[in-house]
Amino acid sequence: MTTPLEMARDRFDPSPALREVAARPGLPRITSLFGPARLAVRHEDVRTVYGNSVEFSNGIQSRLQGTEDVGFILGYDPPAHTRLRRMLTPEFTLRRMRAMRPRVVEIVDSALSAMAAAGPGVDLVAEFALPVPSLVICELLGVPYEDRATFQRLTSRQLDFAVPLAERTQAGEEMGQYLAGLVERHMRAPGEDVIGTLITLHGDDLSFAELVGLANMLLIAGHETTSNMLGLGSLLLLENPAQLALLRDDPDVVEGGIEELLRYLSVVHFGVPREVVTDLTVGGTALTAGELVLCSIILANRDPALVPDADRFDVTRKPMPHLAFGHGIHHCVGAPLARLEMSVAFPALLRRFPGLRLAVPSAEIEFRTTSPVYGVQALPVAW
Repeated sequence: MTTPLEMARDRFDPSPALREVAARPGLPRITSLFGPARLAVRHEDVRTVYGNSVEFSNGIQSRLQGTEDVGFILGYDPPAHTRLRRMLTPEFTLRRMRAMRPRVVEIVDSALSAMAAAGPGVDLVAEFALPVPSLVICELLGVPYEDRATFQRLTSRQLDFAVPLAERTQAGEEMGQYLAGLVERHMRAPGEDVIGTLITLHGDDLSFAELVGLANMLLIAGHETTSNMLGLGSLLLLENPAQLALLRDDPDVVEGGIEELLRYLSVVHFGVPREVVTDLTVGGTALTAGELVLCSIILANRDPALVPDADRFDVTRKPMPHLAFGHGIHHCVGAPLARLEMSVAFPALLRRFPGLRLAVPSAEIEFRTTSPVYGVQALPVAW
């Protein structure tokens, strides 16, 4: 398939065609993956759209996917969204993430040991970037890790727009069936994981479909986004050895360095499409009720108004309010978990393998050009 404009990249950067659109005033018209749309490209405009859940609706996402009644929280507007979000938020507090840190360290160290035993000459994605967040989210949710091949395969099919729609739909249905069985088992014997806790604390307030939908969203988002950040971020660091050394050797750089990786890479292209509810003006552009608006996160995070020299990757840069996790009521609930995983994984990887290098020429690395979450297909490395 031809890569839609809103997903077009030039390795780590927005594509020239996308940059050309960004140079236009206001919210330019584009032909998107979802049909005619407006594209918000500036940081201020994206924050405006994401921050206004009254005049911009997420409901179109559920209609596009046929998931209006299956607990797909990203496709909900208030008050339904508010109710579900309130139940989820306590499971991803900073306090809970701090308590999880020792276990994340163990998972990372174990993956690195397995990688060392298998290499050199391994695929960093298959051996490290994908297993780490997959095991973390499995343990957090209460999903058997031995089922990872199933949910990773189904997720990959669902998120690949090059796959025919019927096959993506079938993958989504199979994932729903798998998670329905999992939720049923949890309902019989709820544990202390997130699914079990939701059942114990909110079982009377959540429908079965909502429980399955929440589990689906958390499982997919919980491993897909972080794994692509680890893979793509590792490639970026390997191509910028001075930045790699700073992140590896200076603990004071890690927190800000992770924020810079998030800003610079912006692996989620555009988040959830928004539908204009009522006529209004954003960024000098008059929008009409019914219009679709996509928000280019990579362009917003490279906006010169947000950060000077925005196309330069600098792990020592002072963190700024980037939009890699979105903004407003749909700001990623798992952001603290993703930050925790990356802050542990990147330095540990670079310290364990100080001679880490690409095992193939950089030009041979293939990127995920047909997925809403950007990344690399594989990353052969040696040391």
